[in-house]
Amino acid sequence: MNVSGQSATSLLDSVLNAQTTRVDMGVAVLKKALDADKQEGAAMVQMLEQASIRPGEKGQLLDTYA
Repeated sequence: MNVSGQSATSLLDSVLNAQTTRVDMGVAVLKKALDADKQEGAAMVQMLEQASIRPGEKGQLLDTYA
């Protein structure tokens, strides 16, 4: 007996759609975190490149890509 008048298939579809939405949200959050990590890494490389240049000293640069 169905109290709501809906079939069991629609309940299953609803649960699967909710799970898909949760997975999609998790992927979006991970992508955002990865983008933030990439930006942070690029900023760190830029900072190291700028910090390694000393006026008047040639050939004393840090290898930021080692």
